[in-house]
Amino acid sequence: MSAVPVFYRDRRSGHLVEEPVFAGRLLFWSYDNRLGRAIGQFLLRQPLFSRVYGWLNRRGVSRRRIDGFVRAMNVDAAVCRRPPASHASFADFFIREIDLAQRPVDPDPRVCTAPADGRIYVLPVVERDRTFTIKGGRFNLSEFLVDDALTARFAGGAMAVIRLHLADYHHFHFPVAGRAGRPRLIPGRLHAVGPYGRRWPVPFFSENRRYATLIESDAFGLVCMAEIGACTVGSIRQGFQPTSAVSKGSRKGYFELGGSTVVLIFERGAMEFDDDLRISSAEGVETYVRMGERIGFSRRGGL
Repeated sequence: MSAVPVFYRDRRSGHLVEEPVFAGRLLFWSYDNRLGRAIGQFLLRQPLFSRVYGWLNRRGVSRRRIDGFVRAMNVDAAVCRRPPASHASFADFFIREIDLAQRPVDPDPRVCTAPADGRIYVLPVVERDRTFTIKGGRFNLSEFLVDDALTARFAGGAMAVIRLHLADYHHFHFPVAGRAGRPRLIPGRLHAVGPYGRRWPVPFFSENRRYATLIESDAFGLVCMAEIGACTVGSIRQGFQPTSAVSKGSRKGYFELGGSTVVLIFERGAMEFDDDLRISSAEGVETYVRMGERIGFSRRGGL
């Protein structure tokens, strides 16, 4: 089975851009072919596969892959704090830091900013028990949160899904200021995260390993920020002090090797997404955003 082109909208130009898909034929075969799906159940989605893949890419010899990857995936090396070739391994390059001066954070306290570089899809309303498909993945609020009280609190609220591509900066940051609780691990599998399951939507929202952190925000009320692991992403590293005050744009953590997803969930009536993001999402198109830029604003009035 051949790879199917994946497009997203570049927010700055408004144009549709074709996304380079690493190992695209393998991914589409693994999720849209009966035999591929059967094999994938026993290989690609198992934690052992990700651990072995990670071990291989932590070896020094894996540095040879960096230059080719930068060219093939159109990595913007100009914003990196270190030259790509200076990294000890491919895995080390993958979690590279960037010059955050290139990612200014919107300072307005009533504005919510993108938590990561990635392709965003927004939903103005997420009902409690409705199951629907987002870019090849099945989503259900109660199955995602695995907490009846939280499901009731966020029912009817808004949601943003930010999908990180392999070429993206893989650190994630707080989208609002507030007090962040302790991350809650929800164990699970490691399905690939992306628009690959066209014939059979992939249940990665409810089945993948993920962390959910609650943020008490003056401007937005309670916000749930969740990081979802994926195939080859065996580890999600948290890098903040739990139960502490956090500033908007401060670093929360990072994903190790692989593409993945950050999900933001807001209470009913708290969040108004920007028009361009709502329009593109209604058309089924993701929009590329950069960490720190505005994605919406609080509907709750003054602070």
